[in-house]
Amino acid sequence: MKKWIYTLTSLLLAWGLAGCAVLQPGPRSIDLSEAKLAAMIGDQFPFNSRYMELFDVVLDRPQVRLMPAENRIGTAMGYSIGASLLGMRPTQGTLDLSYSLRFEPADQTVRLTQVRVERFDVPGVPPAYATRVNRLGGLLAEGLLQDFVIHRLKPEDLQAAQGWGYQPGALQVVPGGLRLQLDPVARR
Repeated sequence: MKKWIYTLTSLLLAWGLAGCAVLQPGPRSIDLSEAKLAAMIGDQFPFNSRYMELFDVVLDRPQVRLMPAENRIGTAMGYSIGASLLGMRPTQGTLDLSYSLRFEPADQTVRLTQVRVERFDVPGVPPAYATRVNRLGGLLAEGLLQDFVIHRLKPEDLQAAQGWGYQPGALQVVPGGLRLQLDPVARR
């Protein structure tokens, strides 16, 4: 009889603790390796766009580096910019930028944010014009890439997380990759 009571008490205690864990889950996280992140970003290239209905822009060959101390990601890439309407032949060079990432719940995407051009090299520009050309190129790149989508989560990914009582939260750059925090869904 005592054994049965101990067993029942143990089961009730375990069930009660499990119930508390379900009612008040703590945050969890998912880590994404630097290689996987680089592949996700690389899948978006080459990137072709027309900016201000004037400039034809091509970005390619991205090289990703992590900047965990700043919670940013750096990407160096090749570019080509031309303006056929102005008779401007394409100019090629390198662009180095850094940015943060954010999750946009409205469309389940991961987007670039706080885009900042670190270096914009334009070969063959006379030194007198280099500062202006670099500033223009920086503004062009920041305008093109702000809120740029690098990944879209699948509905089944979100349903699995929501089934366990979680939703995507903050993204953090960590040594070796990226960490997505999963926040508990508020229960009503």
